[in-house]
Amino acid sequence: MNRAWWVPAVQWLLWGVLMSLAMGWMARSRARPRPAASEGRLAHPRSTLVVGLVGFALFAGIAIASNVWSNETTTIWTTLIFVGFALLAAPMIADYYLARHEVSESGMEYGRLTGRRGSLRWSELTRVRYAPQMKWFTLDRSSGPRVRVSAMLTGLPEFARQLLAHAPAGAIDQPTRAVLEETAAGRPPSIWQ
Repeated sequence: MNRAWWVPAVQWLLWGVLMSLAMGWMARSRARPRPAASEGRLAHPRSTLVVGLVGFALFAGIAIASNVWSNETTTIWTTLIFVGFALLAAPMIADYYLARHEVSESGMEYGRLTGRRGSLRWSELTRVRYAPQMKWFTLDRSSGPRVRVSAMLTGLPEFARQLLAHAPAGAIDQPTRAVLEETAAGRPPSIWQ
């Protein structure tokens, strides 16, 4: 059966509109006003958890449904693919709970996806970069693990202000400095582009 030419166009248009709405919602959720008690804390907004849970439930549900109501296309491979997509949401859910950081004038306490906690002093920084493709700030230091701070976190303006005020001279490259200055002014990097 031949599909009309406009069916795929409408499907892609619908996908684009839904993705734009979801990303806009996520971007707005990180900019919501926070209570004064949250000063200096960086954490994922609740929208990160919602998207992770919805993604996990959607693909896990498809994996289960494809086996309960199986047909000739149901194979172990289709099931594994859907389970794999469901598991791709797991790091997003874990990051919501584990990637919680606190910044101060002396440095930063950070949480990793593995659950390990650590700290760094601003004076230890050797290089600070922003990776626009990955949407995170990378903090390199003379010794110790590299720290990555997602652009999706709430509290980024305070992080940017502390970093600009206390990082060693020359540790921040010029493109990153421009992003940090915009972030400190309340305009964090886009999560969509």
